[in-house]
Amino acid sequence: MGYKINRSYALSVGQGDNRTASRKYIIVHDTGNDNNKGANSARNEASYMKQHWNAAYTHFIVDDTAIYQVGEPGYVAWGALNANPYSPMQVELAHVNSKARFLESYKRYIWLIRYYANKYSIPLTLDGSGNGIKSHLWVTNNFGGDHVDPYGYLKKWGISKAQFAKDLKSGVGGSSTVSKAKKAEYFTWRPVWLYAKKTVKAYKDVKNVGTGKQVEKIYGVGTKLKTKALAVKRIQLDNGLWITANKTYVNNLYYTPSSKVKTVQSVKGTNRYKDVALKQKVDKFKAGTKFDVKKVVKYGHTSRLQLGNGMYISGNKLINKFVE
Repeated sequence: MGYKINRSYALSVGQGDNRTASRKYIIVHDTGNDNNKGANSARNEASYMKQHWNAAYTHFIVDDTAIYQVGEPGYVAWGALNANPYSPMQVELAHVNSKARFLESYKRYIWLIRYYANKYSIPLTLDGSGNGIKSHLWVTNNFGGDHVDPYGYLKKWGISKAQFAKDLKSGVGGSSTVSKAKKAEYFTWRPVWLYAKKTVKAYKDVKNVGTGKQVEKIYGVGTKLKTKALAVKRIQLDNGLWITANKTYVNNLYYTPSSKVKTVQSVKGTNRYKDVALKQKVDKFKAGTKFDVKKVVKYGHTSRLQLGNGMYISGNKLINKFVE
């Protein structure tokens, strides 16, 4: 079983720490805010954290309805003082006002911790020596500060440290399985045009890609990127900078003839044309309009979507998004 991650309050370009975190600890917190325990408590915390990130922030906040991302996993967050550089994922458990809500929150909390521990090859051991899951209390005892979470809040709802450790190791309900992080998939061919699916950092030196060091430029979600060359797991842009070729972060901007696309939906409004060159405009459709696609037609370094009536619309994914 897995859960979707809501990125409505994820930090924007230029916000947050750009250092890559060492993969040693998953640091676990609770928000400590009993004044915010009603409906949407995690959303409220995420919204506040997004607005005040320069004071402190973690990667995720969880309650019974959602998992909200704030910081970018894999990079340093500011939730645990000098332990921050060693933690690619820190998570807050938002307060709630009923046992039923807590149990649902707790399931999501455990799932998320186990998922990222698996992704970053961090042991599922709690507050022990070496790498592993670390409470904020452990951080206080080893790095300083005065926080003791999340044990007091867990105890309030009947979860002891021993139970917490057991659930981290085996999952809620005792299952020893955990959803495997999807193996990264990289481009092995070079699309001329890409777009950013997530925030993408560009580097002058190909050797620095993914390190967070000497970032030359940052591209926001939806940015169109023209490419120049392909290397192993790296793509060079036409401005000479290098980015990752990881398909989680970038995707080809245009549908290809091999794309199994049957229906698309207009994002901001779509023009329809008689010709494949898109010069003979027939009409325009508002955002949200769906089109049934007969086939994808390659056109230079781009593509067109031919409709059942023989007319054409753009094959740009940012103009006409995939439905099925």
